[in-house]
Amino acid sequence: MNGGLLMLAGHAIYQGGRWHGGHQNEDGLYETHVRDAFRIFVNEGYDALALSGGRSRPELADKVSNSEAEGMAEWARTHGLVWPPDEVLLERFGRDSFENLFFSMLCFHRQFGEWPSRVGAVSWKFKALRFYLIACGLRLAEGRFRFYGSGDPAGQEAVEAFAAASVQYDSMIVRNGEIVDPLHRDREWFGAKRLGRTPREFASNADYLRRVKAEYGHAELIELVESIEPGPGWRDVAWPWLDDQSLSGGI
Repeated sequence: MNGGLLMLAGHAIYQGGRWHGGHQNEDGLYETHVRDAFRIFVNEGYDALALSGGRSRPELADKVSNSEAEGMAEWARTHGLVWPPDEVLLERFGRDSFENLFFSMLCFHRQFGEWPSRVGAVSWKFKALRFYLIACGLRLAEGRFRFYGSGDPAGQEAVEAFAAASVQYDSMIVRNGEIVDPLHRDREWFGAKRLGRTPREFASNADYLRRVKAEYGHAELIELVESIEPGPGWRDVAWPWLDDQSLSGGI
């Protein structure tokens, strides 16, 4: 049984000494996320830390070339965080919380040839429910998933805005008391958000996913996820890690 995967979800792009595309007065919080993730990675004994996030600010293409993942790695290096080779993975394609976690698992499999025995996620504290719902969708919730909250929005206005956005987001996953879309398949809501975060050189979502498949493989699994509609269908997915011996234990 391997030591598992810890994933850090990016929220802005660091390049050239500053953060781009984030919210006002949050730069220090993005840095706290990175420091917390490296601390948790070491203290909890994970095999790999995946820094996850794509070039999700297409409007900034003329200003930054980093992905969110590359930006977090750049910030870490320039602020004295060091790591052994092959233990920090750059997942350069995630456009939302689901892709952050799912693509990071694909990235881990490409690196180690097996699925992680456990999966942890580091993100804003207020995103805990979202990530637990995603873990349910990926069938990781039976002792194989742990969420680590990092940072709080600063001030009344920010807390209200983030709380309202989080409630709306989670209400798209849980409807009428049922978990219907933990894999973020609603095309008009989640799909539109992903398209809005897709680099402009990709003509479509399918074009972008072709690049993801070329990077990580598992084309059939990615296509299966893309084919699912909101509803109970997510419960029928035969995730490959459910049969993998590396997933024989819990956290």
